[in-house]
Amino acid sequence: MRSRSLRLLSMLVIPFSLCSARLQVFVFITAALFAPKSAALVVFSLYLFSFAAAILTALIFKRYFTNSEPFVLELPPYRFPTLRQMVLRGWHEVYHFVHRASKFIIIGVVFVWLLTHFPTSAVPAGPDTWAGQIGSWLHPVFKPIGITAELTIALIFGFVAKEIVIGSLAVIYGLSGHALSGELAVQLDWVQAYSFMLFTLIYTPCLSTIATLRSESKNNSFMWLSLIWSLAFAWVVSFVFYQGARALGY
Repeated sequence: MRSRSLRLLSMLVIPFSLCSARLQVFVFITAALFAPKSAALVVFSLYLFSFAAAILTALIFKRYFTNSEPFVLELPPYRFPTLRQMVLRGWHEVYHFVHRASKFIIIGVVFVWLLTHFPTSAVPAGPDTWAGQIGSWLHPVFKPIGITAELTIALIFGFVAKEIVIGSLAVIYGLSGHALSGELAVQLDWVQAYSFMLFTLIYTPCLSTIATLRSESKNNSFMWLSLIWSLAFAWVVSFVFYQGARALGY
């Protein structure tokens, strides 16, 4: 894109796409709290919300990032890939994801463990730990959208990388696999779960995305605009959904 305004607007919109890291969170929570018949529709609705968030953001900010150039992209000739190309590309994508995800997940889960086990005088994962204190401090902000203190802590670590969200919940609750799914089903109802997924869908993707926005835009103000807008937008959408659902008796 030759137009800087168009590049900036595109960078503001792209993070709302539903990435594979977010999809892990949605699949896990959907499987834990929703019936099999409705689970696919729940995940599909989140895709629709991601499209709507991107389109609405573009409509709101296009007046601030005006562009007079026509939107033209040169496309290469399409050819059917060979089996070798498909295998190599598939291996490259899987390796890149596992390498990146494992690095972030290991570091993030260790950090979550430290926050949920210190100070040593507190009960592990209890309200007196550092994590519990952080969750309690931020709880008034997230209570109107139905997000508990435990989920608040998971969102904080999700800011580093969305792959950490489920791992942090496993550390916080001291459970994993089906046991964690069962505990979430007990602790949350479907309105809280969907509000949490909406917030996860819209708020800041991860630190690597923020770093990329900064390096590509070469503008700290634009980076902060993207960060603040996504957080505010996520809170408003979750608030409207959660309070609307409660007002209807759900």
